[in-house]
Amino acid sequence: MAGTRRKRLEQPREVVLQAAMDAIAEHGLAQLTMAGLGKRVGISGGHVAYYFRSKEQLLVETLRWSEQRLGERRRALLDASDAPVAERLAGYIDLYLPDRRADSRWTLWLEVWTRSLGDPEVLAASAEIEGPWVEDLRALIAPYPDPDGYVLRLHSLLDGLATRIVTGAPGPDRAEMVRQATEFAVREARGER
Repeated sequence: MAGTRRKRLEQPREVVLQAAMDAIAEHGLAQLTMAGLGKRVGISGGHVAYYFRSKEQLLVETLRWSEQRLGERRRALLDASDAPVAERLAGYIDLYLPDRRADSRWTLWLEVWTRSLGDPEVLAASAEIEGPWVEDLRALIAPYPDPDGYVLRLHSLLDGLATRIVTGAPGPDRAEMVRQATEFAVREARGER
């Protein structure tokens, strides 16, 4: 009986997470409320609070859910071991960066980072969510020198470019940023500076 009850509870949670992503994509984070999200999926705001004790937890869990889904695509891309490392790096970078201004996944990342300034739990959760990206990149470039420094440098670059894309900062378009980041990533992996 407990297994059946748990299964019933997990399915609405997924519905709420998808609805949160959809609401962020349509209206941004400013208008996302527990009550509004509940209304969107046909339950009360209190019922949403049953799954997520706070807006911070809702944001973190929505980001975690989104990143887990994207992680499947990332692993499939990186598991193509017959593809050259440069090609897999290009795919990694393309997948990492936001698709467009106000990309909902990256809007969540920015909000979670901001909330992590005053909340150690949110900070720990964001590091945990980012962990698979780091580990997958580290595994990809393991044969090259200084994998830890490489991961730090590349992720710093990608986070900066992602912020420019998601905020719509003036400058090169996304395609140019992907090209520049890929050139940097390949040069760095080969130890060229």
